[in-house]
Amino acid sequence: MPQIPARCVAATRVLLFIELEWAAARSTPSASCRCIRAVRTADELSNPGRFFEPPRKRPFHWTGEGPIARWRMLDVILDSGIVAVAYYAHISRRGQRSVRNEMLPRASRWAADEGVEHLVIEASDDVTMSRDQHTLLDTFRESGGVPFGYDWRSKSEPLLWIADAVAGAVGEFVIGKDDQWFNRLSAAGAIHLKQHP
Repeated sequence: MPQIPARCVAATRVLLFIELEWAAARSTPSASCRCIRAVRTADELSNPGRFFEPPRKRPFHWTGEGPIARWRMLDVILDSGIVAVAYYAHISRRGQRSVRNEMLPRASRWAADEGVEHLVIEASDDVTMSRDQHTLLDTFRESGGVPFGYDWRSKSEPLLWIADAVAGAVGEFVIGKDDQWFNRLSAAGAIHLKQHP
């Protein structure tokens, strides 16, 4: 797994943003968990919309954005020094629950190893969020409990716009739709793709 340079960690509040999403193409349905390790302070990343001109207030959602907004959000990611890890698995829609239950422990263990202070997961329905919480508690039960704070937030949370952009770029790449966005992140060393399991 990619490591954040020690020089960045010392003065950084470390956050992890996770978006769990299903993307499909006719030949390759896939479920993806994108794990984003931010190396900037929470204050610096708390409102990526301010880097747009004029400042953006409407939530960013990859599938509804044009190329200019997409490129600008990737600028924000690259300029902020974010390092992202993306896990993906090619599955059917019916397999989403089991893969989510496998990917979340993998991502959260990595987060703990990296010293993440807070985990932000995109909000879903109550049943899914309850299942997520049980998964987190079970993952760290034998080690004394979850070693970081965590919560679920809606798409109106600007921090999740970053996760959404990475998720969108990765999703379009893994289903063979459009690789330009992923390639830009990859060329800059900002994304590391891992197949699950």
